[in-house]
Parts: sequence; structure tokens; C-alpha cells
Amino acid sequence: MNKREVVARASQLSGVEYSDCCKVVEALEQVLNDGLEASGGVKNALEKAYNLIGFLKK
Repeated sequence: MNKREVVARASQLSGVEYSDCCKVVEALEQVLNDGLEASGGVKNALEKAYNLIGFLKK
């Protein structure tokens, strides 16, 4: 999925306007980017990504 498809699907599933979902996805992208940059290496970045996926599944 590309970013546009993710936003459209999130909007469809949540009932939230597309433009609002777009803002949230862009903010999440920035948060993830900042976290990965601060992770201190590939191993830590992969661990953080794994933990995030687990968190999002809850």
C-alpha cells in the first residue's frame, strides 16, 4: 500500500474525514522517522519497528 491508500483505508474504516486522516498519518510518519533516527543503529531501529507493530495490533 502507498500512503494515499493507507489514508483512504483508515478514513473508510474509522469514519474520519480523509483530510484529517492524512494529517494523522503524516504526523505518525514524522514520529516514526524521529524515533528511528534516534534509535542508535539498525538493530535498535528494527526492534523499535517490531515493538510498534505489536503496539498497533492491540
